[in-house]
This record gives sequence, structure tokens and C-alpha cells, in this order.
Amino acid sequence: MPTDDTVEAQREEEETQPEEVAAGPSEATTGDASPTAYPSIWKEEQYEQFQQKNEWMYAHNGRLGCTPCHDVKDLGVMASRGVNIAIQWADGKIIPAGQSRDVQLSSLRKKIREHKNSAAHNEAVKILQTANKDILLNMNASSQESVFESTAKVFMTAYYVAKNNKPFTDFESLIDLQQANSADLGRVLHSKTVCVDIIEHVSSQMKKELLKKIIETKSKITVLADESTLIVFLKASVDGDMEPIAFPLDLSPKNMRQLSECAHNLDIALRRIGKVFSVRWVASSWRAVSAVWQSYPALAQHFREASEDDTRDSRERAKFKGLLSKLYSINFLKSLALMADVLTELKNLSEILQNRKTTLPKAHDIMTTYVKRIESFNRYPGQHAVDASQAEEVMEFKGEELRVGRSPIIDSAQFIRAVADNMKERLFTTTANRAQASVAANRKEAYNSLINQMAVLNPDNWDHDNPRFGDNEVRALCDVLHVNQQEAHLGFTEYKASGGRNIPNKMKKLLMAVDTLSPSNADCERGFSTMNNIITEYRSKLTTKNAANLLFISSVGPPCRQWDPLPYVKTWLGKGRRAAHSTSCMARRYTEEESYFSPLWKMLTC
Repeated sequence: MPTDDTVEAQREEEETQPEEVAAGPSEATTGDASPTAYPSIWKEEQYEQFQQKNEWMYAHNGRLGCTPCHDVKDLGVMASRGVNIAIQWADGKIIPAGQSRDVQLSSLRKKIREHKNSAAHNEAVKILQTANKDILLNMNASSQESVFESTAKVFMTAYYVAKNNKPFTDFESLIDLQQANSADLGRVLHSKTVCVDIIEHVSSQMKKELLKKIIETKSKITVLADESTLIVFLKASVDGDMEPIAFPLDLSPKNMRQLSECAHNLDIALRRIGKVFSVRWVASSWRAVSAVWQSYPALAQHFREASEDDTRDSRERAKFKGLLSKLYSINFLKSLALMADVLTELKNLSEILQNRKTTLPKAHDIMTTYVKRIESFNRYPGQHAVDASQAEEVMEFKGEELRVGRSPIIDSAQFIRAVADNMKERLFTTTANRAQASVAANRKEAYNSLINQMAVLNPDNWDHDNPRFGDNEVRALCDVLHVNQQEAHLGFTEYKASGGRNIPNKMKKLLMAVDTLSPSNADCERGFSTMNNIITEYRSKLTTKNAANLLFISSVGPPCRQWDPLPYVKTWLGKGRRAAHSTSCMARRYTEEESYFSPLWKMLTC
């Protein structure tokens, strides 16, 4: 039986055969999630992780290649003795060796590591970086400006695609449009695949800049994720002084990842993110109930006419007759009124919590207030309930006759208690089963302790007769939020001395840490809304990585008129990537468009 080394040698020998012409990185399918693009033994997440750590690597037809080695081809006379470009890496023909998956994975890791550390690869990278610098240095000022300007225009076009949730295919059309208007966009970087690369580069650089600032200022962070952990947001004061801002950091579709792992063994390619479920704010439910209440007469008329319509079959007429009977029921009306009153309160609460300036202490106070408002419905009925009671006295509502009927009625006291209990539960944790009762109790205690500690920061709660009021709570809060105790304590003392009118600098770090805590996942819900604009039925094949890049730029990126592409162009060129005026590769190929109306085009372009 051949050994792994023998098999690898045989495969490498096969890779050097001239029958097949390997695709270069400009032709590699980096913009899609085709399972044939990268080695089949990898999952999509694995390829993305390796590619992020090794930006020089590209994949095509299940094989790997090296962009710098492909572009350089030959190190020339300046190369160190015995150092030559690895042909297999340059031609994009690297495949795993071995028979078992574990051996193949190990083989790829070894090949990537060895090539990354090889002298030939590093010299190729230096040559490309030096070449880009030499090209710019040897140009006069106007020529250099022209190179930057044309590449910047291409970058701006790609950025526009991402910022405005346009499909990647629009990029090539936008390039054609600008060239038709005599704009100089160079000769390359005009394909949709390059558009994907540019957007990834810009998104990556933006994230690195934000995270670098957060690390430098040692700002506190809050990680936000929706219930399915699809979208991950990071909330922080980026420069340590501005108000905390939440921005999308990444997509981590847990369910999709687990499904991909199961499907891998069955050789099923799962490379699609389906359309994200519609966002369901509480206001949506309120609008639905409110619409039934307001349109009650119109619904009654529609159900009545439909139940008597001879053009409908008997089953359909019976269905509408049943709906009409339920609509006329006084029990249904009273239940609808109770739902409308409760949902009105929840809608108002939801809108307050959606406000990005709502802090955790404020959210707690507001939640406590609305719990009491909803509980008060047991003693003081809401306006809808009052209207329903008045309608019951005359058995008529908005001109429609009511009936006693057999429709069940909601137990108002039980319903209100259940809503209030659920809101109280959400104040400190998610609903827990009996096995989690002790965990839930600990969370409740920790949450209440945190709220009490933060309450002393509000001047309205101060005990002015006690000069040491709040000292213990501030120390405990500093321990929880990892803020310097001594500094915060001195700041708090000065804060109290000013009567809460002036916030000392020593106090700002603690207050900023408190404001960084997020009271809701409203930002994740907004992320869902943006994702629905990005992932449409026409763009359902986006990879997770590309969707994350588009979400970040669409949500966080400045408007096109305020964005400067030049710094991103410079980092792009600094990595050895091509400028728009590069002549070292083929330009985009244009195919002659054919249409049923083609015979008329010449007449219309005269």
C-alpha cells in the first residue's frame, strides 16, 4: 500500500502536467460560494478563516494558489541562490495529499504554513510591494495622482454598491456607465469578482480601525446577539469619549453552521443564506389588532356579503358565516378590547426601548412603570375595554348588532397577570424551567444588585444627609464593570459635592461603562431589517462573509459623499494588489450583447 508521502509525490507530479491551464487569481471565484471553488474537504467557514489569515491565498476549482507567486512568476537575477517560485502555488494547483480527511486537512495546513514561511513567497510579496512603490515613485506628480484617482473611482463604485444594497452585478454596469460618460477608471478592476474583493477589503479595514481604537482606549464593550445568534453587534465608545455606538461585527449563523456540519458528511452543499424572517416589533401586533378594531364595520359587511355570495361554494360561504358569527360575539369584542389596551402599552414601551439613547437604568425604571400600568387594568379598565362595556349594554358596536354567542372570552385577570409576570421575568433573565430555577434566582439577585448600584449615580436618589451615601455601591459597581475603584470613588465624591451639576473626568469612565450596557436587542432587529434589504430572492447565494461585509458597510459606512476611498486604495496597493491602470493582467472581456431588438440599435444610436 502506498504511503502518504508516495501519494503526495504522485499528486504533485500530476499537478505539473501541462494538459490543464490553471486559472489565476483574477479568474478565481472569490466572490461566490461555489463548493468547487475551494478544496472539498473544507467547510466554507474553514476556507474563510484560512483566507483571512492568508490574504495571499486564492482558490479555484477545488485547488489553492498564491496571488503574489502567480503575479511575479520569476524572481529573476535578484533572487537568493536556490530560491525559486513554487510552480504549483503560482499556477493554483495545490491539492491535499492523503486518503483520510484528517490526513488531507493536516496536509493542507502544512503546505500553507510552509509556503507562507518560504523564502520564495516572501520575496515575491516584497517584489510586488516594491513594484507598486517604484511605479508610484517613478511617476511624476500628475501621473501618480491619475493612478490614485482612477483606482479611487473604482473603489467608490464598489462602495456605492455595498452602501446602497445593490447586487454585485450592478458594479460592471456602473463601470460601463461611467466610462460612457468619459470617466477614466483605468483598464482593470472592473469585474464583479473584484467588486467583492474591494468591498471585503474596505469592510475589513474599517472594522480593524474601529477595533484598534477600542483596544487603544480600553473601552468597555457589550456584545449583542439575537436569539438565533445570527447577527453579532458590538456596542462601545470607540474613542473613549463619544457616546457608545452599536455596530454589526459579524454573522455567526449557529443553526446554519450546525446544518452545514451535518450536510458535509452527506456531500450536500449548503451555501445559501435564506431570506431573514421579517422583523416583528410589538408595534406590528398592535397595528393588526388596531386595524380589526377600527375596521370592524367594514369586516362585518365583507363577511356578511361573502357568506351570502352565490358565486362562492358552500364550504367557503360557511367559513365566512362562521367568521361573521365570531365577529358579532360580545365575548370576541371584549377580548379584542383587552388585547388592544395591553398592546397599546407594550407598543409604547417597545418604542421607548428602541431609542438608542435609552440606558439600562432608564429602561429598568420604564419597564417597572409599564408593568404597573398593565397591572392597573384589573382595577381601571382601558379605553377599549370601556368602549366594549358600553357596547355590551346596548348590544351594538359601531352600528353592528352584537350577539351573546358561544365564543370563549379571555380571562382578563389571568391574561394581565401573565403579561406582567413575563415582563418582570424579562427584567433579569429569560424564562427558566424548574431545573433552572436556582440559576434564575441567582440572575435575579445579581440583576437587582446591579440596578441598585447604578441607582446611586442618579442625583434624584441621593440621601443628602449621609456624606458617604453610595460609596459602597460605587465600589461594587466598579468591581462588576472593571473600572478603577479609587478614581471612580474620587470622581463620585466630587460629583456629589457639585450637586450632580458637573461630571468630573474621573467619573466619566464609570458612567460610560454603564451607558455601554444595552437594555434591548433593538440594534439586532435593525440588523435584520437591513439584511432583508441585502438578501433578496435575487441575491440568495451570498456567502456568509460577503453578507457580513455588506451589512457592515450598509449600516456603519459614511455616505458616499463623505467617504474618502484614498486611504483604502493605499492599503490595497500596499498589499501588492493591482491599481486600475495596471497592465500586468488582462482587462475585462466584453461580450457582444444580443437582443431581439438588436437590429434596431444601430438606427437608434445614429
